[in-house]
Amino acid sequence: MTTNDISPLTRVVTRVDRLRDGVDDSAIIRTGFPSLDRAIGGGFRRGDLIVLGGDDGSGTSSLVLAMACRMRSRTLVLTSEMRAEQAYERALAMTARVSLESLRAGAIDEEERGKLAAAAVTLRDSAPIIDTMLDGGVDAVARAADASPAPEVIIVDGLESLIASDSRLQSRDEALAYAVLQLKRLALLQNAAVVLVSHLPSLDRTRHDRRPRLLDFGVSGAVGIHADLVLGLFREELYDGDLGVTGATELRVLKFRDGPLGYVDLYFYAQWMRFEDVV
Repeated sequence: MTTNDISPLTRVVTRVDRLRDGVDDSAIIRTGFPSLDRAIGGGFRRGDLIVLGGDDGSGTSSLVLAMACRMRSRTLVLTSEMRAEQAYERALAMTARVSLESLRAGAIDEEERGKLAAAAVTLRDSAPIIDTMLDGGVDAVARAADASPAPEVIIVDGLESLIASDSRLQSRDEALAYAVLQLKRLALLQNAAVVLVSHLPSLDRTRHDRRPRLLDFGVSGAVGIHADLVLGLFREELYDGDLGVTGATELRVLKFRDGPLGYVDLYFYAQWMRFEDVV
């Protein structure tokens, strides 16, 4: 009997038995942040669409890059914001705990040089494949995924890159809403966790509490409808640096199709552009 001959229900029961026996679930991908993994049932699930949103400058790109470097899974990062070499510089700096500015200028001492060498060894076998999206649209994401060695995680940074140049839809929101739906379908087709980064186009920056909400993602509510997991990144120091909250970060679970909402505490080291678990 082949795997395809086994019913989906039997596969679920078999998976539960394997988990009970302490065997890791291949459908669950640990994010590299244990507190987040605990909050979302062990990690990202293959076939799910995960959306991470935050205000400009909150560090969403740094957080997904950190996840990509810590995951023990085949990961593809598609960025529309920088060249691949720049992303790898960031990955090396945050892993080594060396200032990105110093790394780019070559202004490092012997201790930092040693840290960079050790980080390079760490990343050599686990670093994600990083590529720059020059063509927009979900078709470009699908082509990049097909050209990669069966990625288990596909990270798309950011939302605006999903607008195809030949889109015939009437409005930007319609184009992006349809693209979010297509990304969900791509996650199922590729059997991969697809992570989309958004800068909250509908965020009202005049309101008192600027913690991300589902409505802040805009695009006609498509994120709230089609995403399996929605995360909101919030750093209060962006709005009031006098509160003594430097580095304090909340990662809020705004939608979780398989479990409860909530939040986890992270800490952001700005000099390294590095997030860490608080607990």
